[in-house]
Amino acid sequence: MIDILSISKDASRLTEIVRLIGTCGNYRTTRTVGSPSQLAQRGDGLDAFDVLIVDAISLDDAELAVIAELNQRHDRLTCVLLTPDASPQTLIAAMRAGFRDVLGWPLDQHSLSEALLRAESKRSLSGGRETRIVSFIASKGGNGTTLIASNVAHAISTSRQKRVLLIDLDQLYGDAAFLVTSETPPSTLPQMCDQIERMDSAFLDASLLRVSETFHVLAGAGDPVKAGELHHEQLEWLLGIAVPRYDFVIFDLGQLVNPLSMLALDKSDEIHMVLQPGMPHVRAGRRLREILGSLGYGSDSLRLLLNRHTRDAERARATLEEVLDMSPYQVLPEDADVVRAALEEGVPVSSVKRSSGIARALQQLADNIVDRVPAAARGRARTEARPLRLFGRSVAPKLKTM
Repeated sequence: MIDILSISKDASRLTEIVRLIGTCGNYRTTRTVGSPSQLAQRGDGLDAFDVLIVDAISLDDAELAVIAELNQRHDRLTCVLLTPDASPQTLIAAMRAGFRDVLGWPLDQHSLSEALLRAESKRSLSGGRETRIVSFIASKGGNGTTLIASNVAHAISTSRQKRVLLIDLDQLYGDAAFLVTSETPPSTLPQMCDQIERMDSAFLDASLLRVSETFHVLAGAGDPVKAGELHHEQLEWLLGIAVPRYDFVIFDLGQLVNPLSMLALDKSDEIHMVLQPGMPHVRAGRRLREILGSLGYGSDSLRLLLNRHTRDAERARATLEEVLDMSPYQVLPEDADVVRAALEEGVPVSSVKRSSGIARALQQLADNIVDRVPAAARGRARTEARPLRLFGRSVAPKLKTM
């Protein structure tokens, strides 16, 4: 999978570009309203991307001298120009500046697809990192989503030696970091987004909580008011910079489905719904499944996690499976003493008692995610395509002039 950054001064054209990219294949996309010269002020932020698509009305708007400079600074970046000017002079000038492809406007889906396939082949030859993205979302509060997400992230990092980033998008509490370490995060998600124009690898590194060399945490707001001030376009740019640096990115989404959580869900390879046995959770789980289905997240990506399961809950489990038309991907047992001790000490449950049922179940879940163990076959048919969702009038981050 390649990471694509699209830039244009026209937000509506940018939306159409991103839509067409979605029809070409499974690509991660980031969009921003602005010009190439503004990108040049972002330091090494472009190192996170494989492809830069520049939408320009003319060669002056394309800023060829800036593109030439960006190509020198980021040698793995493939630049693609979109322009209504298809003259030979434009083609020659663009190629000299470093554009690998020049595509006309209106944009042809077939031409775009071929250009992206060429860029993907180039990345494969260079041996770039493949990032897997997994989201955990609850049907009700108190289901244990944060505990599961943080412990799975820790297990993938420690037992499988993968680079893992845990992103806390739970807008109600934002306490995922405190479940794996006693260290205070140097920055939080709202604080980082308030300075999004500074976002490059150095700023990102200084803002993350480093639990270990391979396990980092992007701390949540911890304040619903501050969390409500986050903007979709800020988070999109931040993720565009951060995600390609890791083998796994784990999202703790809490129980909210909103533009921010949907951005994470759109990028996710797997979506784990966390439920508990019991009729209130059955009803909430059915509603969550219906919401995710209506948004285009099909059975191929959804996983059911049954948390705090006991022998007495078998009847509720059977009802849950029947109502949701899903079999549990993983069953996590009730282990109140171990979980309570881990929460009080602010450490992973494996640090309290590695042989406990909950620690072994979490480790198995982490192993299944890394090994790409598929979900059970039971469930409704896959939704073929996710509809494009637009949040507000502008869906792209506007670059600030420095």
